[in-house]
Amino acid sequence: MTAVKTALVIGGGIAGPVTALALRKAGIEATVYEAYAVTADGVGGQLTIAPNGLAALDVVGAGDAVRAVGLPMNRTIMTDGKGKRIGEFPGLTGLPPSRALWRPDLYRVLHDHARAQGVPTEYGKRQRVGHLASLLHDAPISLVSSNY
Repeated sequence: MTAVKTALVIGGGIAGPVTALALRKAGIEATVYEAYAVTADGVGGQLTIAPNGLAALDVVGAGDAVRAVGLPMNRTIMTDGKGKRIGEFPGLTGLPPSRALWRPDLYRVLHDHARAQGVPTEYGKRQRVGHLASLLHDAPISLVSSNY
């Protein structure tokens, strides 16, 4: 059996470029296929990345870029629609703070980092299963989906 040398990562959202970066660390050249013809710049709301997620991004070299666009969260306060406090959660003891950031900022820094590391993203690549199977037939290539 031939060792896998290349991979297609299906889905160019947040997980796609990170998956491709991880494959590159393992010695596998990965190309990200995105179904949409354009990037998702400006799409999405706010989210939080916990310390373990930041540590995972450090492994692929993207942690510092993500930290740069996020704000540290040492605690979380939940309120109802009228602003009344309904709960508070402290930061995780002994760990660095989580980061709150906008999805468009996370998307952009991850794509920029992946591109700088030589990971190509091809847009408008909505593939059918039969076509993908033909790409994989008798080739040392693997298919990875970043979509659940």
